[in-house]
Amino acid sequence: MPSYSNFFRSFLYFGNNQQKWKLAAIVSSVGLTTAGYLWHNQHYASSYSLHLKRYSASAEYPQLSKHSNLMARQLTPQMYAKLRDRITPSGYTIDDVIQVGVDNPGVPSRQYFGVSAGDEETYKMFSDLFDPLIQIRYNYGPGSRQYHDVDITKLNFPFESDTTFDINKYILSSRIRITRNLASYTFPTFSTRAERRRVEGKLNKVFEQLIQENNQFSGNYYRLSTTDERVQEKLIHDGVYLFKPQTMSWLSSGIARDWPDGRAIYVNNDKNIFAWINQKDHLRFVSWSTNNAKNNLRAVITNFFQGINLLENSMKNEGISFAHDDHFGYLTTCPANIGTGLKYNIFLKLPNLTKDMRLPTIIKDLNLTMEEIMDPDPQAFKDCIDISNRDRIGKTEVEIIQHILNGVKKLVEIERQLEAGHKLDEYLKR
Repeated sequence: MPSYSNFFRSFLYFGNNQQKWKLAAIVSSVGLTTAGYLWHNQHYASSYSLHLKRYSASAEYPQLSKHSNLMARQLTPQMYAKLRDRITPSGYTIDDVIQVGVDNPGVPSRQYFGVSAGDEETYKMFSDLFDPLIQIRYNYGPGSRQYHDVDITKLNFPFESDTTFDINKYILSSRIRITRNLASYTFPTFSTRAERRRVEGKLNKVFEQLIQENNQFSGNYYRLSTTDERVQEKLIHDGVYLFKPQTMSWLSSGIARDWPDGRAIYVNNDKNIFAWINQKDHLRFVSWSTNNAKNNLRAVITNFFQGINLLENSMKNEGISFAHDDHFGYLTTCPANIGTGLKYNIFLKLPNLTKDMRLPTIIKDLNLTMEEIMDPDPQAFKDCIDISNRDRIGKTEVEIIQHILNGVKKLVEIERQLEAGHKLDEYLKR
């Protein structure tokens, strides 16, 4: 870092009085050391964060007495005071980090993080807060390292060789997706309009290359701001449309600003692969099937990893890459998705097991998550559950997928035992 004398010399000869005042405000806001770094690297705190620093840390500490999210349980006045003096190179502060959790208290029954990242540096700059939250949620310690493995030949698909029953009776559909951000760009919570458009423009070129491969990835790329109503209705009907986030937790994080500017959708011609650009993260890539043929479990996963591999190759041509850290893996807006950024859902119909109140306990014992099914016609999904992986970090991609497949196999086995007249107690005693 340049010496303090050089910093003050720059200050004396810097612009007009108004510009000097802004620089002085940065010094008072973040301290001399950080100010020197921001000055020489041309990073400046937002006017809002400067305004906050007019008051003491104790005066600005949020009211969290009725909050239940993980941030509220971990953040103390002392930690807040310590982290107030830090700012990422793009200008993200601790108040930006916690705002989503301040606005959304959460409920005791759900481990809601209550924090958001604005750039790659957020996780390290505010590690005093992020590290314990991630350790609480995932039992993932500061010394751990995230490894990756996408060799799907290692996977065992438990239903492919079993012809004694029809698995299509139980597995209705599956979906696998990853969440990613681009390195060297701020995340959607903190993107400016120009930067968001730049990210979309880069990914547009990447998907155009994917489309030109003239295989199962041939399709269309739609910018939301220029997509007409007829096409929107078609995308909604196909189940791939990118809607503006409506929940308060995401609205308060800032990801819905300027909607739909800089947002886009890619969908292949078969409508079983699609991507969202600049929603909660820069990219969400999805492979799915609503056809309950048993071999589609393999097809969905194979198409997914083939698509990601082609995307990354095209990204090299554009000089971009995904934001990644050896410790945290892929870096995302919400810590819930760091690590692999992978989520694998399998939609099951289990008429007997869903009637038993002990089902949530079984799901928890299998270290899986059972998600609420949101549909205006509940009868259409009677006796159905949506199962997904609880963990995104600490395991490789192949390990996560295999864990889901094994868990689904166990659930189907229990359902078949119940169909045969056996009691659930017999399984629980094992």
